[in-house]
Amino acid sequence: MSDQTLSVLTAGRLESLAAFYAEHLVLRPRFTKGSRWARRVLSGPGHEAWLLGWLPGQGTELHDHGGLERPAAAAVAVVSGRLTEYTVRPGAFPALARAELGPGAVTAVDDRTVHAVRNDSRAPAVSLHVYSPGLDAMRTYLFDETGLSPSKIKRAGEDW
Repeated sequence: MSDQTLSVLTAGRLESLAAFYAEHLVLRPRFTKGSRWARRVLSGPGHEAWLLGWLPGQGTELHDHGGLERPAAAAVAVVSGRLTEYTVRPGAFPALARAELGPGAVTAVDDRTVHAVRNDSRAPAVSLHVYSPGLDAMRTYLFDETGLSPSKIKRAGEDW
């Protein structure tokens, strides 16, 4: 199999991997007051998985998984607690769609989706994220009545 063949897994496969890894999790997450905790926990053919710990009020900026050279699709499985996903709906008047994700919930985004994830609850939350291909960077965005504006690029392992 070539690198190209392994580079992108389907949304269904990503969701299955995220659910499987979340169910068989052995590493315990940490929680930090400054921001969400993130650790790459494994990688396999054409994908990698990250474990995240979220205290109440912690979240990401609006971002995509566009990376620097390789866009990545992703799936998120909620291991414990509750998270809220905000997804930008493109159009003449862009809007944010909101989805509540409880324990056992799994959701997928393609490599062009712009979204944010937050712990809007009063209890800690843990999630498992699978990216295909492996995530090298995220592009963050500002969002207002005029739409999306690129903000910055965050590199995996350095900026989160």
